[in-house]
Amino acid sequence: MIASPSRLLLALLVVAAPAVAVADPPPPGATVVRPVTIAGGPGPRIVQSFPAEGATVPGGVIVLKLVFSQTMAPDGWSYSRAAAGAFPDCLGEPRMLADQRTFVLLCTVAGHQSYALQINAAPQFASENGRPAAPTVLHFSTGDVGVVDMEAALSQANLTPADEPIMKWSDKDAGKSDVASTSPSDVNTTDAAAPKDAPAP
Repeated sequence: MIASPSRLLLALLVVAAPAVAVADPPPPGATVVRPVTIAGGPGPRIVQSFPAEGATVPGGVIVLKLVFSQTMAPDGWSYSRAAAGAFPDCLGEPRMLADQRTFVLLCTVAGHQSYALQINAAPQFASENGRPAAPTVLHFSTGDVGVVDMEAALSQANLTPADEPIMKWSDKDAGKSDVASTSPSDVNTTDAAAPKDAPAP
């Protein structure tokens, strides 16, 4: 019997088709490794700050502002000392604002002083995808003490009352943070704004 052309074509396809490999199940006790997704592209970087790099600002109360180029994770940050200047007295932790790219930190700075902050030396600032921000050093200096209240400090950083930082003071002796017992408008900045080698009034 002569096979029809359609049957011959089907037979050729079956013979030519590659075999499909069937993976064996993992042995008992084996660890199954799932695929890992790694976010591509560059990590976040600081696109704006207050004080700006190299700027001179009044001594007293400042709101240190860092604006990143990407949406950031809310629970990581890194501010540390740099050799090129003093480190300001700041609250225990910053606040991330509603845009999810801006961090604000309430600090006090002495008059006529050079400051330098190492940002992300220990890579804690990171995007929402986990990519660490590039480390950098922020340098600024101060003139006469002139800003002594929260409203003025927010205004000079181009912020609004809704952007007010979290109120936690850094305990320099114990390395801890305590919730402040005063409201932001009641913060006494006289001692913190004085030079470190000057007696408090």
